[in-house]
Amino acid sequence: MIPQDDFLQFAREAEASRLRAFAGDVIYKEGMPATHLYIITEGEVDLFLVRDGRRTVVETLRTGQCFGIEPHLERPERLHSAAARSYSEMSLVPLHAVAEAVAEGSELARGLLRTLSERTLAAHRLIAQRVNFQPELQVYAQILHLLGLAEVGRAAVALRPGADNRSPQAQPLLQDVLHNARLLLGHSERHALACLARLRAACLIRIEDDRGLGKRVHFAVRDIVSDVRRLVESDADADRLRHETLSLDEFASMVDVERTVLLRKLAAGDFADDVFTFRREEILRLLDTQGRRYFAERRIKQPQEFTEVADLEFADAKTLFAALSRRDGLDLAKLLATLAGEPVRDRILDALPRRRREEVEAELQGLRPDPVEARQLGLALLGEVQAAMLAAQGG
Repeated sequence: MIPQDDFLQFAREAEASRLRAFAGDVIYKEGMPATHLYIITEGEVDLFLVRDGRRTVVETLRTGQCFGIEPHLERPERLHSAAARSYSEMSLVPLHAVAEAVAEGSELARGLLRTLSERTLAAHRLIAQRVNFQPELQVYAQILHLLGLAEVGRAAVALRPGADNRSPQAQPLLQDVLHNARLLLGHSERHALACLARLRAACLIRIEDDRGLGKRVHFAVRDIVSDVRRLVESDADADRLRHETLSLDEFASMVDVERTVLLRKLAAGDFADDVFTFRREEILRLLDTQGRRYFAERRIKQPQEFTEVADLEFADAKTLFAALSRRDGLDLAKLLATLAGEPVRDRILDALPRRRREEVEAELQGLRPDPVEARQLGLALLGEVQAAMLAAQGG
């Protein structure tokens, strides 16, 4: 394996261009031509596959790692989709430069590289297939079953002739269940809780507080998998599933966006009627084609409509990045301290490079700014961004 520092050195020596991406930005989609190798110089990037309407993250890459070119392909194309997990900076090395560097190696090294490329792709496709092969609730039942076996022991679950064969009850910590769902499935805590809520609604599990020691999930170890399988198989009406209506909490868990953000967008009339009814098929389609940001962000205002600091949420990313780069870290911290809970706060933090963000977050510790001063700082930033955007539009 090539050390990560060598990739960064290769990026510095090659005729590389630069790319910045903010959290949630799709860098490219599966099937597009592969023209460049991406080398991450800062941040994290998810590689994902969409299969049967589900998006599965197959690998998360970090600083010093590369992606975007598959050496075993004669006709280069993207075999994954890629999206920024956090604010990221990348070097883009042209395909011909990569080919020249690879050609300098021995035939054995080139053969090994092609073989590893094929094996990695096969593994990624298998991950996506296995994750999506079974209904989601059935996968959660299997996780619970394994945790239950670890708690009560396999012998306690076995059937014995003439014995009391009631299924033993397990009660793993809720946090352990969420942790395993994140490790095995890549699901967020919100999404995992929504799946467990569906099992609880079907009376297959209970979630109770263990006297302040933490919440525990109670279920019958021997029966949980078969009971959930019957629940899934009994829902044979595929057409009804396609038009299933979701609760707001289920909607929020599916798109991984806070329910308050969705409510604000609904109140502003930013969604079409089909989404307002929370139809599962339509939500999955938009999640695949538009990405999570479609649900997380309000309708974009034009710069001439900017009137308050919160409108920086709609600022052009490059313009905001440039304006923030000219601001003192303490001044930014004073502004952010008064924006707690506001979407624009995350927008500003996401627009900062990692080191600058850490500097500002350190300044935020224990800071109690003058609200009047913070508002003036915010309006000055808003005015600069608005003027720059209007000038770029020729207005």
